[in-house]
Formats: sequence, C-alpha cells, structure tokens
Amino acid sequence: MNAANELRKKMVQALQAERRMLAERRYLEALDARGEYRRCRQELLKLWGDRRDVMQEVI
Repeated sequence: MNAANELRKKMVQALQAERRMLAERRYLEALDARGEYRRCRQELLKLWGDRRDVMQEVI
C-alpha cells in the first residue's frame, strides 16, 4: 500500500506542476507534467489490477 500512496503523491505533485506551468504559459513543461501524471496513474492501475487478481484467487 505504501507504493500506492507514493504514486498518489506523485500524481498530485504532477497536477500541481501542470497547473503552475499553464499559468506561466510554459506549455511544453505542462505537457511533461501531464505525462508524468498519466505514467503514475497507469502504475497505480497496475498495482490495483495485481491486487484485484489476488482477491479473485481468495474468492
């Protein structure tokens, strides 16, 4: 679960960075921040998927 919390923290930081970059009209950096958010989101979904597989085995 600690890995999931770390990914959530990175997602929040990436969204905050994106918002800040857009406000400063730094669009390429904002796209990079959005990419980081999406990468973290995919990692989090993989973690949830792994846990879901384990839960199916228990049932």
